[in-house]
Amino acid sequence: MSHQHSVRRVSSAYWISRAIIVFVYAFAIACIVILAIAFFLQLFNANQTAPFVDWTYRAAKRIMQPFRGIFPSVEGEQGSVFDVSMLFAMFMYGLLALGLHALIAWIDRKISSIRYDSMWQPAAAPATGPDVVTIAAPAPAPPPAAPVVTSPPPRPPASSEELPSDRR
Repeated sequence: MSHQHSVRRVSSAYWISRAIIVFVYAFAIACIVILAIAFFLQLFNANQTAPFVDWTYRAAKRIMQPFRGIFPSVEGEQGSVFDVSMLFAMFMYGLLALGLHALIAWIDRKISSIRYDSMWQPAAAPATGPDVVTIAAPAPAPPPAAPVVTSPPPRPPASSEELPSDRR
């Protein structure tokens, strides 16, 4: 069977964790966008009677509730407002999204690790009792002895008769 044709099944926990992560990021991005729009509208002293500006300020007021009053706002000459708390809230919503993503990914890895371990654990050892015969493993064989290398005995010195004829 080819590995290309095998189907990999992904657990429902994986899809649930992905959906939660997408929801967290969508919420954080929506909050950051609304706060950024409100920040620039305040900075440039937008007309508060305009419907879009009014809606943006109302939405930002709800989102800013936990962060109001942390830092003082700086008011400019023409009525513009530099709200440091709004910048801090944008930063904190981004950190919140990253932190929740890391937490969900960690939990997902733990679930996958537990499933993987349970899938590949060896079967439980068989029970031992009076009807079970256990055969001991054979003792390891001793290492083979090194072969003895013998060399031919040395030749005796050659006599003058055995010398080649070209020496005469």
